[in-house]
Amino acid sequence: MKRSFVYSIIGLLLFISCNQLSKEEQEFDALMQKVINVHDEVMPKMGEMSTLIKELESKIDTTTQGKSYAKAQQDIKDSYDFMMTWMSDFSDQFPHETESSKTDSKKIASQMELLKKEEVKVIELKNQINSSIKNAKELLKK
Repeated sequence: MKRSFVYSIIGLLLFISCNQLSKEEQEFDALMQKVINVHDEVMPKMGEMSTLIKELESKIDTTTQGKSYAKAQQDIKDSYDFMMTWMSDFSDQFPHETESSKTDSKKIASQMELLKKEEVKVIELKNQINSSIKNAKELLKK
C-alpha cells in the first residue's frame, strides 16, 4: 500500500514537471495575451464606430464641411474594416490548438515571429480606431 502511494506521488510529480511550459511557450503565451488585450480594449468601440458612421452620413454634402464629414466617415469605415480583416486573419494564423501541438520548439519559434508582427498590426489598429473616433467626435462636437 505504501509503495503504490509512493509510486503515485512520483508519477504525479513527473506529470507536473512534464506539463510545465518551456520558456519559449511562456513568452509566446505572454505576447499572445498582450495582443488579445489590445484587441479586447478596442473591440467594444465597434458599436460606437457604427453609430458615428450613421451620424456622419446625415451631414455629408458637397460643401467643404460636408466633405470633411465624408472623410471622417470613410476613416471610421476603414478602421472598422481593418478590425474585421485583422480578426479574420488572426484567427486563420492562430487557430485554437490543443496544448500538445504547442510543444514543437520550431513551431513555437515560427509562430512567435508571426505573433510579433500581429502585435505591431494590432497596435496600429488600436491607434487607427482611436484616431478616427476622436476625429469624428471633434467634427460632430461631441
